[in-house]
Amino acid sequence: MPAARVALATLSRVAPALGAEVGWRLWRHVGAPQAVHERDSLVHKWAYREVVDVGGREIMTYRWGSGERVILLVHGWRSRASRFSALVAALQSADVTVIAFDAPANGDSPGRLVTILDYAAAIEALSLRHGPIDTIVAHSFGVLATFVAVREGVTVKRIVGISGMANADQLVDKFCALAGLGARAVRGMRRRIERRTFPEVVDPWSRFVAELDPSATHVPVLLVHDTDDATVDPGQALLIADAHTGPVHSVITSGLGHLRILSDPAVVEEVRRFVVSER
Repeated sequence: MPAARVALATLSRVAPALGAEVGWRLWRHVGAPQAVHERDSLVHKWAYREVVDVGGREIMTYRWGSGERVILLVHGWRSRASRFSALVAALQSADVTVIAFDAPANGDSPGRLVTILDYAAAIEALSLRHGPIDTIVAHSFGVLATFVAVREGVTVKRIVGISGMANADQLVDKFCALAGLGARAVRGMRRRIERRTFPEVVDPWSRFVAELDPSATHVPVLLVHDTDDATVDPGQALLIADAHTGPVHSVITSGLGHLRILSDPAVVEEVRRFVVSER
């Protein structure tokens, strides 16, 4: 909120260390879980639900269909699986199984905190449980988590990234800009992320990037991004495309922003064609 932003921005300049501490605490909390939107409720009700333990944390999972071709959906930050309702409906066929999950602290999964490692662990767990995975379709933060999970061992034939971010820097930089943090507070917040959020990771900024192994030239990637996305800069799609050594098809839309792109009929059809194609 504007008042909170002004207060935090002022604090970060008067007392950078305290501003960094407050900023870090706000950044790490997902906030209140989103409810299922009315437009998504019918598809949401169709799903077979199952609670799965992933590394000691319970997540709610969803399954539509029972076909041999398995499609995994990965939602973004402070979101939920039901956001993909339009795509789930479009993908329904006898040979397809669509699976999805609510990440910890999102949707119907319990918790207050979540990190990219939790997302990656969920992707790996569902791959082992339902795999082999044919395609992963991800949105926003889920795109970054998907690339990390695949680079670190999850096998997939193709990837769809919608409104995706290319690296963890983008996520942190966007938050700091919105919060109005000063330069010293930003540096302090990044150190807190390194030491407290990811103490076991040597360099999170180089590990958490939307890149696959350079030898993964067999993995086709579809990238969809909107020019009016105010949450993730469209330039992130270019960075993802440039980093991938395999085939990349990019679709640029306009006027859909960060969220409406998920339910836009033209985008849904573009994704559906890519997913069902024989490659």
